[in-house]
Amino acid sequence: MPRMPFKYWVVFVVFIGGLLTISGCEHAPVKPTEDSKRLQQIDAFVENLRVTYEGKNVQAFSPLYPNTHPEDLRAIVSFLTSVNSLHLDFMIDQIVLQDDDVQVALHWELHWKSEKTDLVKQRGNTLFHLAGKSDLHLQTIDGENPFTAPLRFLASQP
Repeated sequence: MPRMPFKYWVVFVVFIGGLLTISGCEHAPVKPTEDSKRLQQIDAFVENLRVTYEGKNVQAFSPLYPNTHPEDLRAIVSFLTSVNSLHLDFMIDQIVLQDDDVQVALHWELHWKSEKTDLVKQRGNTLFHLAGKSDLHLQTIDGENPFTAPLRFLASQP
């Protein structure tokens, strides 16, 4: 049986590859589901909460924080105005959707420094309870509240 020259093999492979490319199936682009859109909205809300706190943007952070504990919010605002450096990371573990209620389980890590303290590193786990579909808001925080963690640390210092 005679062997086919190499250049014919190359032409043959390119021809077959072209046929496979041309004959590929067309399909409609995948449309995001309502749940995936909602998860993106929740992720954006949590990220906005983190960024406004880390950026010490009191005017943007205050409306996002639950209004059930105004004394906490006043203390947080006082802390944000006095801290020199601040870095907060959120790592979302789980998001549970139940009608208009949302639970976001996450762990966090906070590094901060003020004139009174050296660099302080804190971490914990928390559960954010959000409400609303199109207009999300933070209702309550269970577990270790990342926003009040520095206040607890400062209160424990002599």
